Amino acid sequence: MVAVSAVAGGSWTDGARPTLLGGPNRAQRSAGPRAAVLVLHGGREASQDLTSSRQLAFLRMIDMYVGLRRAASTTAVYLLRNRLRGWNAAADADPDPVHDARWALGTIRAAVGAVPVVVLGHSMGGRTGFAIADDPQVVGVVALAPWLPDGEPLPPIRPEQSFVIAHGTSDTVTSAPASHDYAGRLRRAGARVAWFGLAGGRHALLDKPLLWHRFAVRSALGLAGDASLPAAVSAALSSQASDVTRVPMTSVMAKS
Repeated sequence: MVAVSAVAGGSWTDGARPTLLGGPNRAQRSAGPRAAVLVLHGGREASQDLTSSRQLAFLRMIDMYVGLRRAASTTAVYLLRNRLRGWNAAADADPDPVHDARWALGTIRAAVGAVPVVVLGHSMGGRTGFAIADDPQVVGVVALAPWLPDGEPLPPIRPEQSFVIAHGTSDTVTSAPASHDYAGRLRRAGARVAWFGLAGGRHALLDKPLLWHRFAVRSALGLAGDASLPAAVSAALSSQASDVTRVPMTSVMAKS
């Protein structure tokens, strides 16, 4: 994996720096990528500890990152390692992972231009994805077991955006009902959104790892325009119903 410098465009006072891995492959460098996927890992509500490349929250997303790079044709794929492990909410500034993700978007823009970006995030990374969806480059978010507390703000709704949420029903770290409620709020605000549940699935995505992997890769590249979306994902995103249907993940991938 290739690390992108974390100096240009960043502003940090604690001495820590994020790391952005990936970018266009050889073929994409010659033709120019048409889109990008930014992969974001999870973390904790509050922690000033540095994020290590050996931490499970980060390692969990390497599988998704590698799978995306192998499957992508016209999409540059990036993996961000946050500076700090915590969300670390502050009244007068972006939470730490949001600050890092905005830096990553700027770095991607400088490297490959203002191409459409899809964010794939797990847990805190899902919450971060929705927080940076106000950036005009972000055209979609795929959130796996996202941490979405009650009252979490919605991003400004744009017609070209799509949001896909997937959650295990036995997750005790983040709340599947809360992410479904968030999806409902997005739908009522006019967003294209779909919600998928994995019966008995837990937070670490280890119950059916191949299913999580295939769902994430297909959905992210589909939103980026680099692959066909699973038919059930496309149908759920096109729904005009005010309530968001709980679609089983297993049926989605079985039909794709």
